[in-house]
Amino acid sequence: MPVRKLRGPSHLTDEGVVAVQRLKNLQKDRAARLRHTMDAFLRWLYDTAGDQRPIDPALFLATPGSYFAGAEITGAELHQALSYLAEHNLIEAVATDPATVAITPQGASCALAGGSVQDHINQPKTGDNITFHIGENTGNIAANSRDFTMNAATNKDGIDPAAVVMLARALRQAAPILDLPEDDVIEFTQLATRIEAEAASGSPDPGRLQRWGSSIMGILNSPVVSGALGSVLAAYTGMVLPGLPPA
Repeated sequence: MPVRKLRGPSHLTDEGVVAVQRLKNLQKDRAARLRHTMDAFLRWLYDTAGDQRPIDPALFLATPGSYFAGAEITGAELHQALSYLAEHNLIEAVATDPATVAITPQGASCALAGGSVQDHINQPKTGDNITFHIGENTGNIAANSRDFTMNAATNKDGIDPAAVVMLARALRQAAPILDLPEDDVIEFTQLATRIEAEAASGSPDPGRLQRWGSSIMGILNSPVVSGALGSVLAAYTGMVLPGLPPA
């Protein structure tokens, strides 16, 4: 089919002029440029070196992702984005010459989630700030990402049934937010229920409590549990049921 050539000068329509002006204004939005650079760089890094292989970050500037609203991302903007990503443990700098970066497991998780870097950073962190109120306000556990305090009645000469009951209730409350596999959540909850029932029976069997407590500790010390909350519960369990393997 023959192509008809347009003759004479071309002119932008009113809509075209508005679109161009919108792009120019967007190009000046520093926050939007940084957000785009972080998102585009992390996706590029995962696609290019998702195996945590170190790579020269400057290579990103030769990719289509290094443009925002039609304007090039500068080296200074890339450096700012790298600093932010490293600060939040999404990438790590590698001491090579020239300097390289590698994606971290957390960075890979962010890329796989499909959301933005900001969404990943701003999401609530389970276990960062948690308080349990156990029983009839007879004791509590406060867990924090940096430190924690534990208050409960314990008997250094043996097992205090009241403290064991409080422990079991704390463990049951924590089960849904420890990020355990479903089967482990069920087992963890059942063990806590058995411990509470045994402690409240009037004549608890120390052997059973020790055995179930050891199973609880095994789950808390497994690789699937991370963060301050697991450490707090493991320490609390060891305090209330002395003689268990160390937390």
